[in-house]
Amino acid sequence: MRVVAGRWRGRRLASPRGDAVRPTTDRVKEAMFSILGPRVQDAEVLDLCCGSGGLGIEALSRGARRVDFVDQDRRSLLLVGRNLELCGAEPGTYALVPADAERHLGEHLPRLARGEDPWVLLSDPPYGTPLAAALLQTLLGTVPGRGFRMAIIEHGDPKLVPESREGPWRIRNRRYGKTILTVLERG
Repeated sequence: MRVVAGRWRGRRLASPRGDAVRPTTDRVKEAMFSILGPRVQDAEVLDLCCGSGGLGIEALSRGARRVDFVDQDRRSLLLVGRNLELCGAEPGTYALVPADAERHLGEHLPRLARGEDPWVLLSDPPYGTPLAAALLQTLLGTVPGRGFRMAIIEHGDPKLVPESREGPWRIRNRRYGKTILTVLERG
């Protein structure tokens, strides 16, 4: 596992032991950040179900203002902290948040939706759980505010949410092998 681009490009990250955490592959991470493009720069990023922190660290490397690394597993957050140290991340540019991803999103989404500050959501919830669907439903139940730039949720269910261009959301699905990235933008 490595940082793909930005100021920490090529930096190796510590990987979790065992199969409890499934880090996003470099290929999928490259695709995700290609879709995001410059939207991540100067944005507040929520990295929900952060695992080892690869997505949020990639965002910081590419110019995100701040990343909240959210995971209910404290061992994952310890690993994220170690990876942030390996990269030399500055204190104040990140927070390690021990919380349930769905609850955290529900509590913070109203503030983000009302705000003008740019923000991005990235999430790689465990496959085979209802969490990806729950996060998508929480997002789709809100009108994206002016600061919203993009949300990308990684999952493995091709029937999770259909593509759409109607209403306040534009939804696209991109497949990379067994991995699907559901991309939400303002409609």
